[in-house]
Amino acid sequence: MAAAFALIAVTLTSTARAGTAVATTVPLTFTDTNICVTPAEVFTGMGELHMLVSSNLSPSGMAQSHLHADLAGLHAMTVTGKKYEVPSSFNQSYEVDSFDVAPFHTTLEFLVQYIRVGEDGTYFVGDDFYEHYLAHATVNANGTLTVNDFSDDTRCH
Repeated sequence: MAAAFALIAVTLTSTARAGTAVATTVPLTFTDTNICVTPAEVFTGMGELHMLVSSNLSPSGMAQSHLHADLAGLHAMTVTGKKYEVPSSFNQSYEVDSFDVAPFHTTLEFLVQYIRVGEDGTYFVGDDFYEHYLAHATVNANGTLTVNDFSDDTRCH
């Protein structure tokens, strides 16, 4: 039984160690609000969501996964005809011991911009919305939280 378990563990480890990556692209409809203009503008757009998901397992049993997503060609419009370009990206990663809860670390980051185009003279500056969000946590092998960082930079340009 022990030999069979060892064979399965070696097989899974060598397969996972090689890593996998899966890329996906799907059409996306997007609705959001620009809070930098008065009154706030709700807009809806279409584009493509690109995602790349990868994972691997180290020989020591550390499992790692990563998700990267970005929007491509997203164009949006309000019901009154105001146009927006919306570049954004999203990253999330995990690293965890597959045999124990600790150590563990994770990072989540996203960046989004709502760029108002086709200015009509109402706003000279400050009508574009920008947000950068970053959160990171690390738990050491003893289960103690050693890093707990968070930042959120939101502003109007």
